[in-house]
Amino acid sequence: MRLPQSADLLYGQLVALSGKAKRTWAADHTSAAVPVRDGEIDVGELAEATRRFARGVQAAGIAAEDWCVVRLEKPLDVLVAVCGLTAVGAVPVLLSPGLEADAAHTALKTVPHSMHLLVARARAEEFPDALAVDAARLVWEDIWEQDGEAGTATDALPQHGVERSPDSPYLVTHTSGTTGVPKLAVHTRASFYQQSVIQTRMLRLLRLRGYAAFATSPVHIRTLSALLTGITAGVSLLILGSEQRDSVREQLERWRPEYLETHPNTFVTWEDLADAGVMSSVRVFLATFDATHPRTVDRLLAGSRRRLAVFMEVYAQSEVGPIAFHVRTRRRRRAGVETELAGHRVGHAIPGYAAIRVVDENGTAVPRGQAGRIQVRAKGRFAGYLNFPEKFTQNLFEERWWDTGDWGSLGRGGTLRLLDRQVERLEGAPSGIALEDVLLSRIPDLAEVVVLETEEGLLPVIAGQPGAEPVGPEEWSAATGDMPALAAPLSVAWEEIPRTATGKVRREVLRGRLADMER
Repeated sequence: MRLPQSADLLYGQLVALSGKAKRTWAADHTSAAVPVRDGEIDVGELAEATRRFARGVQAAGIAAEDWCVVRLEKPLDVLVAVCGLTAVGAVPVLLSPGLEADAAHTALKTVPHSMHLLVARARAEEFPDALAVDAARLVWEDIWEQDGEAGTATDALPQHGVERSPDSPYLVTHTSGTTGVPKLAVHTRASFYQQSVIQTRMLRLLRLRGYAAFATSPVHIRTLSALLTGITAGVSLLILGSEQRDSVREQLERWRPEYLETHPNTFVTWEDLADAGVMSSVRVFLATFDATHPRTVDRLLAGSRRRLAVFMEVYAQSEVGPIAFHVRTRRRRRAGVETELAGHRVGHAIPGYAAIRVVDENGTAVPRGQAGRIQVRAKGRFAGYLNFPEKFTQNLFEERWWDTGDWGSLGRGGTLRLLDRQVERLEGAPSGIALEDVLLSRIPDLAEVVVLETEEGLLPVIAGQPGAEPVGPEEWSAATGDMPALAAPLSVAWEEIPRTATGKVRREVLRGRLADMER
């Protein structure tokens, strides 16, 4: 297994690309760090901005092996900050702009290291003071409003950045936090590189010639590894900071991307854009972070005018990177309801990178087709949790198998089916995710279905599409007649369903809100 040098990582690869990029990048937002002219970004200027910022953090006293919390809002700003901090050997600890301030402080509370702070002006009140007596507190916009250089370097910056050992921390991202306080996952230079290497190989097979558009959370490991993948492969990137339909329509119609990636639940809200032909240029759709419902896949593919359009669903986790993938086409074979309710199919393990096993509560492998705990062995496994080190040990088995926290089964051919999170398993049905898949496919006017198990049975919480008529009793009865017994649905607005920064439903929070409503 090849070990990375600085030239292989974000700063080094961006600097290398700056002299040979064939086309500008594009973005739907501005940046304090780099000029965005009519939506276009010169890659050379982007690389120079990261170089200037690296000099600036050196001047502020941030050095190799230091930790720095990053609380920024715009994807371009995050990219420059991560590249600049890692260039000097510092470790960015990235917090999502969608993470509430209280949750952010709680996540950092048990971190044993002294940490610097880099914060957007709009977030400065959340962190009014430095995080430690001897630490720097930098406001992002203030750095770039200084005349001339962002800072004067106290040490010369190597061409590709400071070298550190492959097993040293490179950056820290956080988990979704669906079940509590987000865990801060430490990725080493080697683990981050390995996640990107396998993605680069897959990307090159696609032979992209047009723009690759990303509308994903800028501080999560998938986005950062995808950026390195795109930079390494020389793909022109369209970086979207807004998921709002009007903005997305404008950007997709202007740049006509060949590749489009966002969170699964964001794709749900874009289904009408696909129907309107806005995604006609897209040849490859990709989603990770969560299960993507079959109805959404079908509508996106139907909206593409590319003859061989595909949807790639990737089963992945922050801790290990991509695990399995499933390529879907317009010719998807329709399965019977029993097969559909058996679990959400996420495909086969990524060859050469990941291995999958399913075990019982005692850690013993179960027969093929039987449900159990999904465990993974992957080259890009992270190094541990910065704020919950004990949870890393609790979830690592035989020093190599990572317990994903998911419940699923492996078929005879090695196909993985995802049933539910282990803590969200249902007694009244094999899989809540599969129930939601079927209901969304049968009732097109629904935008979301969340099946919760209560003392009275399985309760479907539903949200309709904008402007859609409420689901009537007859329509509901017709859609659920051959399914496990379900209570009458509870209808809520889409905005009332609590979500993480990546669009995942926070089921326990939703359950708590419903309980409060009953009181």
